[in-house]
Amino acid sequence: MDSVFTLQWPEFLLANELQKMLPKAQGYSVLIPTSRQEKGIDLAIIKKARGNSRVATIQIKASRTYMPDPPKRHTTERYRYYTWFNRFDVPDDADFFLLFGMYPPDGKQTKSVNAQWYQHLTLLFDHEEMKELMSNCRTRSGRPDKMFGFGFDNEKKVVLTRGDEHGSRKDYSHHLLQNRIDVLRNYLSSRSHQK
Repeated sequence: MDSVFTLQWPEFLLANELQKMLPKAQGYSVLIPTSRQEKGIDLAIIKKARGNSRVATIQIKASRTYMPDPPKRHTTERYRYYTWFNRFDVPDDADFFLLFGMYPPDGKQTKSVNAQWYQHLTLLFDHEEMKELMSNCRTRSGRPDKMFGFGFDNEKKVVLTRGDEHGSRKDYSHHLLQNRIDVLRNYLSSRSHQK
C-alpha cells in the first residue's frame, strides 16, 4: 500500500476551479477519491440542501496541447493549438466528463514561468453527450477513430478537428466549462438525480 496520496495536476487544478465556481457557502463540496482503483470517477461534487445530498460524479480526460508549425500555404487553415485525446469506452459510473488541455499563452516565452502562467481549456460533457461523441468518433473513411481532438486559437471558438467523419469542424465552444457550469448546478438541484 502506498503511504503517499498523490493527485494528477489536471484533477488538482479542476477540483480547485470547481470549488470556486460551486462554493461551499452555497452548499457544494468537491470530493476526491483516495483510491487509485476508483474506476470511472476522478472527482465528485456533492450538494447539500435541507438534509438531502445530491452527487455528480466526474471523469477527467487530459491531453497535451500541440502547437503546429505554420502552414506552407496561406490558404491552409490551422489553429494555434490542438488537443488529442484517446477514444475511450464511456463508463456508466461518471455523470459528467471534463476534457482538459493545458497550453502556453505565449509559445515564444523564453523567461522562466510559474504554474499560474499556463492556461487551460476545459470542455464539459454530460454522460449522453460523451456517449454520442464517442460513438460518432470516426475517420474520414467511416472507420472508428482511435483518437479525437479539438483545435482553437483562444477560448472564443473551439472546434472538433479529429474524430469527425465529415470534417465539418463542429463548434464546441458552448461546451466550455465556464459556459456550462449551470448544467452542473441544475443537475445537482434536480430531485431526479439524488444518489
